[in-house]
Amino acid sequence: MAPEIILNNHKKTAVLLIAPETGRLPDEMGPLARFISGKCGGLGDVIAALCEGLSGRGIECHLATLNLKRRFQKESNLDENQWYKIHHTIDPERIHLVTSAIFDELPSAYGGNPILNAAEFQKAVVNHVIAGLRAKNGGRLIIHSHDWMAGGIITAYAKLRDCPVLHTLHNVHTGHVPEGMYFGANTGTLRDYLYLSENQGTATVDCQATAIKNASMVSFVGRRFLREIVDNHFADHGFVPPSVRREVRIKYDHGSVLTILNAPARSMYPEQCRTLVRQYGPDDDIVKAKRENLVEFQKRTGLLVNPEAILLYWPSRLDPTQKGIELLEHIAHRFVIAHGDVQIAIIGNGVGSDRNHEEICGRIAWSSSGKIAYQRFDESLSMLGFAAANDVFGASLYEPCGQIDQVGNLYGATSTNRDTGGYHDKIHELTLAEDGAVRDAGNGFLFKDYDPGGLWYGLEQTVQFHRRPIEVRERQIRRIMKETRQQHDMELMVARYVDAYERLNGGLPLA
Repeated sequence: MAPEIILNNHKKTAVLLIAPETGRLPDEMGPLARFISGKCGGLGDVIAALCEGLSGRGIECHLATLNLKRRFQKESNLDENQWYKIHHTIDPERIHLVTSAIFDELPSAYGGNPILNAAEFQKAVVNHVIAGLRAKNGGRLIIHSHDWMAGGIITAYAKLRDCPVLHTLHNVHTGHVPEGMYFGANTGTLRDYLYLSENQGTATVDCQATAIKNASMVSFVGRRFLREIVDNHFADHGFVPPSVRREVRIKYDHGSVLTILNAPARSMYPEQCRTLVRQYGPDDDIVKAKRENLVEFQKRTGLLVNPEAILLYWPSRLDPTQKGIELLEHIAHRFVIAHGDVQIAIIGNGVGSDRNHEEICGRIAWSSSGKIAYQRFDESLSMLGFAAANDVFGASLYEPCGQIDQVGNLYGATSTNRDTGGYHDKIHELTLAEDGAVRDAGNGFLFKDYDPGGLWYGLEQTVQFHRRPIEVRERQIRRIMKETRQQHDMELMVARYVDAYERLNGGLPLA
């Protein structure tokens, strides 16, 4: 009797990432990938890392994002004709750019009118991207939506069509899109799946709440922040929309919420970062490399050139509602006067069209005689800042995850921030065996109070550490760099997302 032959009829399931921004994409995404980069924060870095990790595992990964034409041209140093040729002659393969004159000239998805941008983006994804991808894959598609701009009618449509969705909250902001802005999309069939709100008498779609409501599973990028939402923290601040908190609690009670910490893409590591004057890893001469990068950073930002300076680096947006920029503005000048060996660098943009804090930081820098620098965000300068920094810090009121601490640690800097959300998860107090601790441990410093005194206290702790002898600091920095690579490895993050995708895929592998 002939042996039975078992045929493997398993077919691939594609994953569609939908996001308003992305960092540098891997070559596996197609020849267009190297021209597409428009990140505003940690979300863009996670998208890039997921594309890299999924593609490396042989999973068919697609990305739908806004065609920020002017931003992409600037990042790639292309003129109008060069961009036109690239966009119209290169097969985009797995990159689905939503093109519209509405956001052609914008620096980010949140520039101009974000509500209008969201409506245009969501309509195009529903009308032109999802159905085509499902058809090419025999109906096998998992959608991974990221934040409110990728929610709204996208996730309502997916629910209607029985397409599984993992929705990741990188923040709790939402957008309320008037129903009339969805002209051209068949919202009538979606009505039962929309979370409707009212704004000045106009019916609107609450995009984040709609996404959570329709998602098969919801993921948070930090354990502590999820608990803060579920346990009703920050109720007196109002930055967590009641609709979002309500829908999260429903999903949480049904066991449909998970947490997956962000991890940086490998292309962000200092041994691979092309914008540094000296690349380095944890086994190299870290002190020498960081000093060379510090001097170059000082020259480019107008800081006094001093390779022995202690550089405290703020690489976040100038956001008074979340990041605490007003706390830094309150103490920066006095802090560098009180600590003569310290410099402070701020690289970041204001929120949306608000330039108030850019002007304030500019005035503080101008009056500091080279002790404080402020520059608007530029990716290459920002990454050079990580390589130059002794400490990477912030003052967040709340933080879903945060990534500046991870990147700072990768680059051999300590991290200082407020004890909240993602920073509670990832920053652990630096303790040394030579001071009586059981062993060397920790990667930075936390402070409790959301006020100028709290930030001052945190920064004083890190300055005291960085005044220690070089051999003490170098040993700790090398340890921190190595531990960060182990604890926040991109492959671990990707593996957890793949596990979630496979649950949505009926327990079957994707590839």
